[in-house]
Amino acid sequence: MSGGEAAAALAALAWLVEAGVDTLVGNATATWLAEAPPIPDDVPPDVVTQAPPARAPRTAPAPVRDDSALHARIAACATLDALAALVTESGGRPALFADGNPAARVMVLGDMPTADDIAAGRLFAGTSGQLLDRMLAAIGRDRADTYLANVLARPMPGARAPDAVEIAAQLPVVRRQIELVRPHAVLVLGGVAAAALLGVETGINRLRGRWQTLAIGTLEVPVLPSFTPAYLLAHPAHKALAWRDLLLFKAALAAYSDAS
Repeated sequence: MSGGEAAAALAALAWLVEAGVDTLVGNATATWLAEAPPIPDDVPPDVVTQAPPARAPRTAPAPVRDDSALHARIAACATLDALAALVTESGGRPALFADGNPAARVMVLGDMPTADDIAAGRLFAGTSGQLLDRMLAAIGRDRADTYLANVLARPMPGARAPDAVEIAAQLPVVRRQIELVRPHAVLVLGGVAAAALLGVETGINRLRGRWQTLAIGTLEVPVLPSFTPAYLLAHPAHKALAWRDLLLFKAALAAYSDAS
């Protein structure tokens, strides 16, 4: 097939997809409205009159999950301990709910724990955690005066990225967590966490360094997206951008301290 023929075939396929064609019934094109060809004389009558095979019924759509009862239980959690117990009992796999000090009202939110985190029994372990500790120290903070959490309390099987459905299922927990902590500001690390929390599809490169406001009921919390420590380890040239974000975060926390 020449380049022109391939391009034409792709264009035709694209048009069919846009037109809603979703089933392949043969390996050759057919003109369905054309007059049927004459039946040869040597074809037995029972073959001519045989009914075509019935089409298999379409698979019924998956039932919509009703999580209203779970959401009601999440909303009823009056403490972080109660919320942590609910998360732990409702998963089946090891979970890490949070780390650090919620009373500090300074929150760092990541995507999800890693296998290293689960093995260590704490969030942001391993080399990524060491980098986060240095990042916090650079703005005069540490784990003792910072509350650490993730959008997902469990790593995904095979260390894959969570899909939109899995993220959406955990958002009520994260929002209730923020509601209970009532942080002065949240530093959100990573595109998955930032997009999920803010309800946007913008990538982290465009989100980072720009303050956003998260509204939960009557609570409004300033949110600053930035890069994950793991990303910075893989892309050290972006540490300069992350440093700018940290300075913005530090300035916002200083403003709250001066006002109190």
